Amino acid sequence: MSMRSIGYSFNNAIADIIDNSITAEADCIEIECIWDGENPTVEILDNGNGMNREELIEAMRPGTKSPLSERSEEDLGRFGLGLKTASFSQCKRLIVKTFQDSIFNQAIWDLDNVQRLNKWFLEIDDNKETNEETINHGTTIRWEKVDTLSQKNKEDAEENFNSVVSDLRKHIGITFHRFINGDQRKIIFKVNGIDCKPYDPFFSEKSTPLPTEKINNQIIKCEIRGFTLPSKNKCSDFEWEYYAGKEGYLFNQGFYLYRNGRLISLPTWFGIEKKTPKRKLCRVRIDIDNKSDLLWQLDVKKSSAVPPPLVRRRLRKILNALVSPAERNFNDKAKRLTNREMIPIWQRAKKNEAIFYLVNRNHPLIKDFTANLNDSLFRIFEKVLFLIDNGLPSEGIYADFSDDKDINEIDKNELDFLIQLSQEMINLLSKKDDFDIERAKLSLRSSEPFKSNWENIEEKL
Repeated sequence: MSMRSIGYSFNNAIADIIDNSITAEADCIEIECIWDGENPTVEILDNGNGMNREELIEAMRPGTKSPLSERSEEDLGRFGLGLKTASFSQCKRLIVKTFQDSIFNQAIWDLDNVQRLNKWFLEIDDNKETNEETINHGTTIRWEKVDTLSQKNKEDAEENFNSVVSDLRKHIGITFHRFINGDQRKIIFKVNGIDCKPYDPFFSEKSTPLPTEKINNQIIKCEIRGFTLPSKNKCSDFEWEYYAGKEGYLFNQGFYLYRNGRLISLPTWFGIEKKTPKRKLCRVRIDIDNKSDLLWQLDVKKSSAVPPPLVRRRLRKILNALVSPAERNFNDKAKRLTNREMIPIWQRAKKNEAIFYLVNRNHPLIKDFTANLNDSLFRIFEKVLFLIDNGLPSEGIYADFSDDKDINEIDKNELDFLIQLSQEMINLLSKKDDFDIERAKLSLRSSEPFKSNWENIEEKL
C-alpha cells in the first residue's frame, strides 16, 4: 500500500491523470466530482485514443515505463506510475473504462480486495455486451471509495467537497493554461460541466516582457523569459487583485517551471534569492521538455524540480537582469516615500547599520510651535516626540507598503483642514529670507501629505 503515501494533493493527483489524457491526444477532458452522501466519486473522461486490452493491462501495471525511455514530445508522463499512484493516493477503488475502435475494455483495482486476498488481483472485463454507451475512442478514470474527501461529519464533508471542486477548477486553469488558451495544442477542460478558464500568471496582456534567454547544448535545453507585471496604478482594481492570486504578489514572485507547456512547480527562486517586496512584480517562465526530467530531478508527482548546476549558475547570472524592471518599479515608489524633501516631516537616519526615522525638529511648523513653548512644556513636547520616534510601527508599515495598500490617505472630511494648514505653511515659509510665495508653494507640494492632495489644495489657494 506504499502507493497511497506518495504525498499527492487532490489537485496534483487529478493533474497527473490529465497528463495521460493529453498524451493520448485528447482535446476535451471533463472531470465529474459527484457527492453521494458518504461515498463521493470522481471521474476523469477524455476523448483521446483509448486503449486496447493489452495496453490497458500494461497501463494498470505499476511502473510501466522507465524515466530513461524515449518519449514523444507531447508525452507528459514520467515513470508510468501516475495513473496508479495518483489514483490510490485519493481512493481505494480504481476503475478504468476505455474504448478503442469502438471496442470496450475495463479494468479494476480494488485495494480492499488486494488486502483481503493478500495479492495484487486485477479485474478485467472485456464484455462486449457492456452497458456503456459505445463510442469510437476515449477513456474514463473512475475513483470510488474516495476516503480522502469523506469525513465523519457529513455536513462539513459536503462543504469541503464543494470547496475542493472549486479549487480544482482554478488549479487546472493555471496548471494547463497554455493548453486552454491555445499556446500549446488547444484542449477544453471542464469540471462538473463548467469550463475551466485559463489563468496566465504573467498577465501577458499588460506585463513588460524581457527577451527570451536560451540554454541550448548537448546536455540540456531550456528557455527562460522574465515578465514584470504592471504596478497597481497601471491596471484596474480587479486586475490587480486577480493577478495577485489568493497567496498575494509576495508569494507568487519567482520562477515558474513548465514541462512541455504544463506548469510543474509553485513559484520559487530555487534558493538563489529570497522572496522580497522589491521583486514581487517579477515572474519568470522556464520551459523544459520531457528529456530533461533526470537533470531537473523531477519527482514522481511532477510537482517539484531542482535546476541542474549548469542552469542554476546561469540563472544566478541572469537573475539581476530579469528582475531589475520589477526592482525599479518598487524603488521608484520607495523613493517617493523616503525622498529627502525640502521640508519633510520625517527624517531618515542611519546608526550602526540600522535605519530609523525621526520627526524633523527643523520642520517650520514644529519650529514655530516650539518657539512659543516655555521650558516646562518644551520638555514635555520632547518626550512626546521621543515616543513618536521610537514607537513607529515599522513592521506594519513595511507589510502594508509591500501589499500596495493606501497609506495615510486623506479622507474627504479632512481636506478642508489640510487646505487651511497649507495656507498657514505657505505664509510661514514665505517669511524666510530666501522664500517667496511661489517657492513656498513649490516646497510644500514636494512633501506629504500636501503632495498627494495638491490638485485639490491648489484650487483653494
